[in-house]
Amino acid sequence: MDKPRRRKPALTVRGVVEHEGRFLFIEAVDASSRREGEPWFFLPGGHVDHGEGLADALARELLEETGLEVEVLAPLSIREFIAGRHTRLSPQMPPDHHVIALIFHCRVRGEAAPRVSVPADLDGTSVVRGHRWLDRAALAEADLRPPHLREALLAPPDTAPRFDFWPEE
Repeated sequence: MDKPRRRKPALTVRGVVEHEGRFLFIEAVDASSRREGEPWFFLPGGHVDHGEGLADALARELLEETGLEVEVLAPLSIREFIAGRHTRLSPQMPPDHHVIALIFHCRVRGEAAPRVSVPADLDGTSVVRGHRWLDRAALAEADLRPPHLREALLAPPDTAPRFDFWPEE
């Protein structure tokens, strides 16, 4: 008799894409928004395929999700997300969702004014409305997922930690 296979967290990569002082986010609206009808924002990225390098996976995911070619510069942080430990979840989030996200700093290759396109079925969810470049002032007010990201992005470059385990919400 075979033992049941244990589920394991998924490995994902996310990109902090910075261009001319602004950061690229995916915009979503659903019942989990901080204020009804207002958007919340998350970083583009996705799952790492078996045998795929982290930087290659992130470049592929960003191209698929945004149409942008990026240079992956450096790892910034690690985030563990266990859906069952959060109180404010998108209704489309599976309650047993568990991922480890490696977050990298990226910059756009080529164009001075990058055009971004986000597929309507991004991440298999209908809550995605598009993308938005947020400057530092907008970051201060935006409903970010994870909320700890705001602190990391707004910190002066010399004081921001390179890696940090963020607590649960």
